Amino acid sequence: MARSMGTVLYQPRGGYFIAYRLPGSRKLLKEYFGHGRDSQQRATVRLREIELAKAKGEMLRGSSHVYLDQLARQYVQDAEVRGASARWVKEFRHLMNTQVLPNLCRKPVDQTEYADVLGMVGPGMPWHGKSVPTINRYLGYLRAVFRFGVAHELTTKNPLAKWKKTPERRHDVHLTVADLRRIIASAEPHLAWALEVEWNLGCRPGESELFALRWTDTDWDAPAVHVRGTKTEGSNRVVPISTDFRARLLIVRQEAQSAFLVEYKGKPVKRLIRALRTACRRAGVSYPVRM
Repeated sequence: MARSMGTVLYQPRGGYFIAYRLPGSRKLLKEYFGHGRDSQQRATVRLREIELAKAKGEMLRGSSHVYLDQLARQYVQDAEVRGASARWVKEFRHLMNTQVLPNLCRKPVDQTEYADVLGMVGPGMPWHGKSVPTINRYLGYLRAVFRFGVAHELTTKNPLAKWKKTPERRHDVHLTVADLRRIIASAEPHLAWALEVEWNLGCRPGESELFALRWTDTDWDAPAVHVRGTKTEGSNRVVPISTDFRARLLIVRQEAQSAFLVEYKGKPVKRLIRALRTACRRAGVSYPVRM
């Protein structure tokens, strides 16, 4: 009796899937089929097809049948060669592995339709209930991968070629300079300093820019600060600073315990939402305030 190459596997996020390697390759390929008994049966049939193809010495996936997991892997490798940050690579891989591949890796990219991608927002699917900005971000990543495949002649089709971002609702800004001063006066030292840095540099308030600023990014002679943004093409920039803010930087630098401009007890800051809410409450600012 012939020994089976494997079994159908299951994970809560992606449902039933199979994993296998092509002859002569060490890379593990995965195909996902979703949840339910029908999905399990499809996975079993596909597994037997692969067993038979291997027994006959046939190619399982040719160069004209590139799947999204293969294309995304090459996209990441290309991005790393071009100098993509470790943070971006980690974020992209997490997004693909948890939100995309389990449901869009069941057929080659060239057979994937626009409707297949839009189906990700349907009931029971990973993107159901996600906000418009979040879905725009996911689709933006996917479109970049599809464009990469076509540009490098790995695939011939971009299912998102005609996709356009859904307009996002603008957030009303109520914060006044006077209230900002009260918030800073009521804030914990690390938050007060973070707000001061934001005020002077205008960088994105999160891990991509504000929390990623290092003392080595400061040009004391210019004077300026290099904001190594990664979100958009023009986000990597050098921001001139005033003489007063340069003096503040020098003072804070003498007491710094880490390589980062914004720190808490010698460690990099990851989030400030709770500290900001506390400062707003203490300052008597009742309307919503965002970093």
